[in-house]
Amino acid sequence: MKLTSRKLPTFGEQRRAGRQNDRLQAPAMRSRYADVAKLQIDLNFAGMSRPPPSPQSHSYYPPARAFFRFACPCSECDGEFDLSASVAALAEMKQPSARTASGRLGCEGMHFRERATAAPCPMVLSWRLVLVRAD
Repeated sequence: MKLTSRKLPTFGEQRRAGRQNDRLQAPAMRSRYADVAKLQIDLNFAGMSRPPPSPQSHSYYPPARAFFRFACPCSECDGEFDLSASVAALAEMKQPSARTASGRLGCEGMHFRERATAAPCPMVLSWRLVLVRAD
């Protein structure tokens, strides 16, 4: 009878599993942001010499989980982008004109292959939030 050895999860796998667990534990949009009917998050990536990853667009409605952390699209990176504070700040603004926000974030992760040199991931995220309030 051959025994199989248990493979220890890598740091990236642990982080992915943690992010997935955090998403499952996040409250619904309707309970965290009761007056938000829709939230659109647009993500554009740059900062690499090769072609950048495709842009992403995420739409959140009241039943969706209020979870706004996104993994770095670079397959060799263990980083993530957290837009939770930006979403909360925009949702808390009560002015009717405050319906959009935008900004840039640099990835704070490390590339798996470049851990010895401690080179940070060069990925830069340009994000845009569009919030539609319930009437």
